[in-house]
Amino acid sequence: MPLLTSRGIEAHKPKDKSYRITIDRGMQLRIAPDGLRTVLVRYTVRGTKDERQYTLPQEYGDGPAQIKLADACAEGQRIRTLARAGIDWPAEEAARLRAEEEARLEAEEEALAPVAPTLAEGLREYVEKKRRTKDGLPLKASTKADYLALIEPGKVGKNGRKFVDGGLLALANTPMSEITATNIWDVYNSLLKRSKRRADYAMQVLRAVLRWHGVQIPNSPLSQETAGRDRIMMAPARGNPKPIPMEKLGAWWLAACACPQRVAASYYRFQLLTGCRGVEIHGNKKYDYAPLKVGDVNLKSGRVLLRDTKNRTDHLLLLSREALAIAEDACKGRKPGEPLFPIVDARKTLAWINRQAGTTVQGHGLRSTFTSIAEELVSGGVLKRIINHAVNDDVTLGHYVGKGEAQLRAGWQTVADFIAKAANEEMARLAVPDDVLAAAAAPANGSTAQELALKALREAFSHRFGPAPDPDPILTTEEAARLVGVSRPYMVKLIDSGAVTLHMMAGNRRRVRRSAVIQWHEVERARQIKALKRLSNDLDQETLSPEPQPA
Repeated sequence: MPLLTSRGIEAHKPKDKSYRITIDRGMQLRIAPDGLRTVLVRYTVRGTKDERQYTLPQEYGDGPAQIKLADACAEGQRIRTLARAGIDWPAEEAARLRAEEEARLEAEEEALAPVAPTLAEGLREYVEKKRRTKDGLPLKASTKADYLALIEPGKVGKNGRKFVDGGLLALANTPMSEITATNIWDVYNSLLKRSKRRADYAMQVLRAVLRWHGVQIPNSPLSQETAGRDRIMMAPARGNPKPIPMEKLGAWWLAACACPQRVAASYYRFQLLTGCRGVEIHGNKKYDYAPLKVGDVNLKSGRVLLRDTKNRTDHLLLLSREALAIAEDACKGRKPGEPLFPIVDARKTLAWINRQAGTTVQGHGLRSTFTSIAEELVSGGVLKRIINHAVNDDVTLGHYVGKGEAQLRAGWQTVADFIAKAANEEMARLAVPDDVLAAAAAPANGSTAQELALKALREAFSHRFGPAPDPDPILTTEEAARLVGVSRPYMVKLIDSGAVTLHMMAGNRRRVRRSAVIQWHEVERARQIKALKRLSNDLDQETLSPEPQPA
């Protein structure tokens, strides 16, 4: 029970100086000159000798925000009871309040501080604002798409099959400043399971983005300053050229000339004669690359201007006679704004040509074929210019060597002449008259002579490059029975018993390999011959043995 009542406390009035009165055991009330009254709690924590003092946070009084006498005494006794148990509640409460205040201030600072961009945000900013060092031009649309695909989840096909996620998707939502060396190693090792080339490509893009944003990662495996044992060793980019084998070049050209799909075949012949990239001719709607149009071809001067090519420069094609003839045929009766080769997907045409010629070349392989031919026939300076490769740091080619149009056109014509020679040599091997190739390769005119030439050329290919017969064909039961001279039901019985090995079932019909039937037949013939010999020996013994004498 308090030593003073509320009425007794009210009797104490403010004085010129602060003074204290005892209101309960270990509790005092301090009265300030301005009338403010606060409750003080004195306590000693068990195990210590120092007496400590705690001021209740509420002012003493009967108002709504004040603490009454009974409540103040109860709170004071609670603090003293905890102290006798060894708990310094005021100190713990003060520490808790300090921690909450620090956390609040830190949260406010974080809210006011700029948010660190994630790798996905940094990569998107990189592809939009990055400018190439050598010419200050932005990245190509295809390059941007390739980079952004690294942070996107794999798409789901129409058949429900999910494609592989982007190589950097695991780090896409991580702030770039929080990416660690361990994170990079984890992603790299995961990508290595798919492909070394994919893993290196992803790391090259990641390194470029981090450098562009000025992000420094301690012990980064992508930094040259990191020890070699802790660094990712990325192999330099290497090409994998797959040109048409030179011994089959003539056959490929003849097959392209004989192809029924004239427009698509002309596109591939034009690409081989010019060494262009496929996308420079047919364009790409996905990346807004315009195709080569009729209006881009100057038939009088034999020129074609390709704009904004892969190395971000315009490229002038000086057409050979053969390429000009293909371009003239493609432009005939067409409007300037129409594509030179109106094709959607010519891969089936290329597959037909490859099948006839016995080759496996793909679209970019035609550019490799052109380059492989030109490398032996023209100078290095001419080669770099006709295939539109940058000279980079080559001071000689970049600053001193100049090539006129006549020299460059001669380079293209030299390659065309080499291809024509290979085609003529193949014509001789196929025993087809020389005028057949000229008629077949000429622009489509619907003439009877051209149709006959195409027919003759295709027939020659069907004999020269037709599929080889299967040495061990699959037979029906009827064919198998006829092969060894037995009935079909008996052959079915042999197959079901396992005497003749079953190859497959076509529905409910049996199919066997010819070799299995021949094997059974040989075994059966050997068994029959052996039986006949045994029977012959038995008959000989009966015939030659002496008859028994009568007793």
